[in-house]
Amino acid sequence: MKPKLITSLQNDLVKDLVRLRDRRHRDRQGLMLIEEPVVIERALAADYPLHRVCFCPEQIAPEIEPLLKQLQHRIAAAPDAAADCLVQMTPSVMAKVAYRDQPEGLLVVAPQVRHELTDLQLGSVPLLIVLEALEKPGNLGAVLRLADGVGADGVILCDQATDLFNPNVLRASRGAFFNVRTATATTTAALAYLRDKGLQIVAAGPDTPLAWDQVDLTGPVALALGTEHHGLSPAWLKAADRSVAIPMLGVGDSLNVASSAAVLLYEALRQRRAATRKDGNG
Repeated sequence: MKPKLITSLQNDLVKDLVRLRDRRHRDRQGLMLIEEPVVIERALAADYPLHRVCFCPEQIAPEIEPLLKQLQHRIAAAPDAAADCLVQMTPSVMAKVAYRDQPEGLLVVAPQVRHELTDLQLGSVPLLIVLEALEKPGNLGAVLRLADGVGADGVILCDQATDLFNPNVLRASRGAFFNVRTATATTTAALAYLRDKGLQIVAAGPDTPLAWDQVDLTGPVALALGTEHHGLSPAWLKAADRSVAIPMLGVGDSLNVASSAAVLLYEALRQRRAATRKDGNG
């Protein structure tokens, strides 16, 4: 497929790509931006659908050329590929449309694939993360990376405040976004779902004498974390089967939500691996 060449900053497609930086425009179009090569590679590995590939030959490093060829092949093989789905840009145009300050010559536009609770695929002993009203895209991306790292079954976003499809979510996740199924739901719907699936709800909160490593996390469990400033709402704290705290021995009163998620998720992984070894030796 021959790419469409764009050299003018006033091109209508360029203007539309710039508008995709805004959440409202992304949601109206049902699209998102993917930039970093490692994130693009993981989108390809996950067979995530693509809408448009933009590239600037002058900015493509030699090690990125194979990725560009994969993208060109994927776009060309799409049965519904539009005439402008492969776009070549000059450096000034790429600088205009890129979300990052230092573009590496690749920009992919992809559809927003949204998931409901029923789309989650739970294993025999599920481990889920619930994030209530999380605000910062970087924190959400970091939690997705952690969820991928421990092999969690998914993430539930309740009463969503941040934009799941913000480019900073994808960047902070290092591409885990494409490997961890993330569902959005209200608190009421999420609680009903977790009860129906038989998951223990473990809430993170400061006002409990129970430490993070004093709760059995080897069974089906959902780890619930709240906003960066206020923590979980009373609804989640009341519904939780257990509430655990992470001790703060210095002047700070709490950890960053992604740091808290790391402590809890890797404690769950530690317990599960220990239980597996014990069963294997038994």
